[in-house]
Amino acid sequence: MKLLRVPPMTKTLMAAVLLLLAIALATSVFAFDIEPKADTNAVAEASDLDPMIGQMIMVGFTGADERDPGVMAVRDQLAKGVIGGVVLYPENIGSQTELRGLTAFLRNAKPAPVPFIAVDQEGGLVQRLTHRDGYTYFPSARSVGRNPSFASPESAIRLYKTMADELAEAGFNLNFGPVVDLNLNPDNPVIGGRERSFGADPNAVTALARAFILAHREAGIVTVAKHFPGHGSSHTDSHKALADVSETWREVELEPYRQLAHDGLLDGVMIGHLYHPRFSDGARLPASLSGRAIHALRAEGYIGFQGVVFSDDMEMGAVRDDYSIEERVLKAVNAGTDLIVFSNVKSRDPELGVQIHAIIADAVRDGRISRLRIEQAYGRIMLLKRRLAQHDLPGKW
Repeated sequence: MKLLRVPPMTKTLMAAVLLLLAIALATSVFAFDIEPKADTNAVAEASDLDPMIGQMIMVGFTGADERDPGVMAVRDQLAKGVIGGVVLYPENIGSQTELRGLTAFLRNAKPAPVPFIAVDQEGGLVQRLTHRDGYTYFPSARSVGRNPSFASPESAIRLYKTMADELAEAGFNLNFGPVVDLNLNPDNPVIGGRERSFGADPNAVTALARAFILAHREAGIVTVAKHFPGHGSSHTDSHKALADVSETWREVELEPYRQLAHDGLLDGVMIGHLYHPRFSDGARLPASLSGRAIHALRAEGYIGFQGVVFSDDMEMGAVRDDYSIEERVLKAVNAGTDLIVFSNVKSRDPELGVQIHAIIADAVRDGRISRLRIEQAYGRIMLLKRRLAQHDLPGKW
């Protein structure tokens, strides 16, 4: 077991920004095209709507062994194309040997297109692979941001390359990170208070986010920056209730997304359950259910991100308490979300993926969701999965 200890820290990583970008551009293994829109060939080949819908769904499940009913259920759904990915939580993670067996069992259900096998591994208080099971302990984002030893891009990349290598060895291919929220409220119960932000300086946050992303790409792991349009100023934990940032949100919170999108370093972006009138379709609708938020993310000259948009967990209190599962799914898809994530922690329903699939399929059939919306999402997801599958080909990433 390796323990990475963090000494007393100072500040500022601004000098790292240009150097890290130079590394990204100079190193072919890190090369990645500027935000492609979609895999149009995949859309043309998928004449049946059902597999396209399936790629838009990611669920959690119960169990940590291939014999568990919850595991068997999601494997069957992966094999049939009902869902396109799974996300693992602590209850799914046993010993290193058990975890490798579980992820292989799930991955082999559908060799092509490869299912997303996802996890939240940020460091600090948010790491599902823990030192108790023999994995490396990683410092929190705040600790990394304050530590002068990570002021150089190379040292930060080395840190996160260790993380990414462990994830790849365990069988994961997607990490819900980095957190690019700015630490504008140190007492924020879900970001600053849990040390999940690299800091308040957007350039320093962007520099460390680059290191996180580049390290994961080298290991063949997709990353998802979060939580757009910015959770760092909130006074509310969106796991429990809608986080209203109307009075606290600042334009500078978009800067990491702008820089990373410009540099072609965003694989995916997660939309937060946050309310701000600028990013809401009205009636205190959260950004995660609002087309206005995703339009802002995609608009050229604003953010310009054209990759896969992920929802935050659709079972969080911010949306679960006010909207039925059907309302959550329909609003998110129509808003422009490409991949909907349900942790299943609350529902604990082995057929949750089937239910979500049916909701979307029924809505397309009766015109509440357009087929074009499904094709757009499917094309973006398939392009990302194709690149994931081709990671061992020179120059693809």
